[in-house]
Amino acid sequence: MQQQDRYNDVENKALDLKSFLSLARKHWIVIFSFILLSSLFAFYWAIKAKPVYQSSSSLLIERPAKMASLDQIFGLMGMDREFYPNQVYVLRSIPVAKRVVERIGVEKFIPKKHELKWYEKLLPGYEVKDYSDNTKEELFEMAMANIGSTMSVDQAKGSGVFTISFDDYDPFLATLKANALAESYIEEVIESNINAKQRTGESISKQLPELEKKVEVSEQALREFQNKHKIFLPETGDDLAVQELSDKNARITELKRQKLNLEAVYRRVKSVGNDPVNLARVPDILEKSEVINQKSKYASAVSEVSELGLVYGPKHPKMKRAIEARKLAEREYYSILQTTADLLVADYESIAKEIEFEESALSSIKGEISTSNELAFEYDALKRDYEYNKQIYAAFLKQSKETDAVKTASVQTINARVLNKAVVPKGPYKPNKKIILAIGMFIGIVLGVLAAFLLEHFDNTFRSSDEVEKKLGVPVIGMLPNIIEKKDEVSPALQFVESTKSAFSESIRTLRTGVLLSLPDKTNKSILVTSTVPSEGKTTIAMNLAHSLSHLGDAILVEADLRRPMVKKNMGGKNAKGLSSFISGESGFSESITVDARSKNLHILSSGMIPPNPLELLSSEKFDLLLAKLKERYKFVIIDCAPVMAVSDALVLSQKVDGVLFVIKHESTPSQLIESAITRLKRVSAKIIGVSLNRLKTNKARYGRYYKYEGNYYGHYGYHKSPGSKK
Repeated sequence: MQQQDRYNDVENKALDLKSFLSLARKHWIVIFSFILLSSLFAFYWAIKAKPVYQSSSSLLIERPAKMASLDQIFGLMGMDREFYPNQVYVLRSIPVAKRVVERIGVEKFIPKKHELKWYEKLLPGYEVKDYSDNTKEELFEMAMANIGSTMSVDQAKGSGVFTISFDDYDPFLATLKANALAESYIEEVIESNINAKQRTGESISKQLPELEKKVEVSEQALREFQNKHKIFLPETGDDLAVQELSDKNARITELKRQKLNLEAVYRRVKSVGNDPVNLARVPDILEKSEVINQKSKYASAVSEVSELGLVYGPKHPKMKRAIEARKLAEREYYSILQTTADLLVADYESIAKEIEFEESALSSIKGEISTSNELAFEYDALKRDYEYNKQIYAAFLKQSKETDAVKTASVQTINARVLNKAVVPKGPYKPNKKIILAIGMFIGIVLGVLAAFLLEHFDNTFRSSDEVEKKLGVPVIGMLPNIIEKKDEVSPALQFVESTKSAFSESIRTLRTGVLLSLPDKTNKSILVTSTVPSEGKTTIAMNLAHSLSHLGDAILVEADLRRPMVKKNMGGKNAKGLSSFISGESGFSESITVDARSKNLHILSSGMIPPNPLELLSSEKFDLLLAKLKERYKFVIIDCAPVMAVSDALVLSQKVDGVLFVIKHESTPSQLIESAITRLKRVSAKIIGVSLNRLKTNKARYGRYYKYEGNYYGHYGYHKSPGSKK
């Protein structure tokens, strides 16, 4: 059973492929047109697109080895994590762009007019604007905008190496911009650092005398207090209170220092809240060993997912386990971040509460200390004030000395240097014209196939015998190939007589067999040939069928299409008399009938003069008598009638004959119209013996193999060429 299912699957796939190839061969003109149009558009785009050149330089930027003491005091070390992203902003900054433009020159950025090539004159977008009326400021702004729009900066992962790339239509200008930007960045960094140091030095120089004065004043106040009160620690039990007071003051000072150190990170954690992404950017949290360890585990989990993603799909067990491991590591990492942040907040708040407690205890001790002890407390406060002022003065003095060093030597806090200079590119890197053409052809193929499917979907004609039998419930007893009539070839009406070995003639013989088998009980058979609308080939089939039946016995072809008669014209008859003149009594029976020149067994009753009342003539009793007389005299009576949907002639005649042969033109007449015609015939109880699918397009893949078989075997099997025989 499984083997049979596999066989059916393979067979269905083969049929699907064959159907697709059949569709492609059927609508190859549409598909080829889309491919051609899309390729032409892609070719136009490839020619129109100007070649773009790219040139790149490499820049190494190292982190500063150390920062100034004031930077540490004001908490600037937290910016260390954002150092490299800040450098990218500096590279893209306006001051650096200004330096690049000044270094290269504004005139380099102004497009120069050149002689257009012949194909450039045919395409829009190659004309060069005239910038002679623009001011220098406008040209400078245009050059800066060009810097920003054509630049790209990429940082090598895990390093301070930056690749600076520029795109431009001019390869030399792209090279100049890449080299100029790297050098301009270094100059901007050095100058900015020097200016910052100088501004800091100027500010410090203004504050140093005031700070020095504060130190002197606090020192003088301390000495005067010592000399005035001759401070000695009491030898009684009060000295313990003084010592305790000193310890409390020292403890409060230490706690305040710790609180000051934690205050910056506390405020940042509070501002971030519970957002783990922002907590991951707080340096003090990231420096914790447990955070570092968990972050390493999370990075390893992410790396493992990326590596497995190159090999397995998202539903692979290994991939699922890796994703779950990554999610677990991420949750643990964010949990540790939150826990560490909570601990920092708790430490800060604990220190604050301890300061309040120690200050409360200090106040209690102060209330217990005597007047002498109050003097000692005042002495301690003066001493602390003196030490604090001295520490601040020392820090500003150190920064002032570093600033003086910057004035005498170019001290650079950021170490940056050019690793590789940009070189002139040998060729453009885009657009890739081959890829554009390939994409154009691919889009053309997709659109062409889509259009073919749409045409096939909206085609409401009959394309195969299976469709005819399924929708109409009538058997197909004949399938005739399409014949294109040319002046020097045999007329389709005379194919059976003039080209007996052709595939069409063999198809007529097959149709003849179907007609005979459909009426096995009738010795003399009367057959009505009709169609849905004109130009479906019913007259051609009627004439060829009459010729083929004449080989089996006497046959007569009655031209009952009294509105658009075509039998007389195609058979070459010259008799002006016919059916209309016989029914009207203007001519006798023998005068109205002619013998076909190509077959003595075939007689023809042409339409005669076109009457004003065709339906009345066909409905008359005299026509019934004529038809009965013809059936007595001839073995086969073939009646060519007007189409069903055009007039009611076929409905009247279908009740007087033994059978109706219905002709359908392949892939031409809408199926809804054909169904209406068949319904009309069935309503009058017409006996439809079968359908002939006419003018089959045998060059199409759907019927190509079938008619290749017919063409080869119907035309040659059992026949031998003889001199003078027609092909």
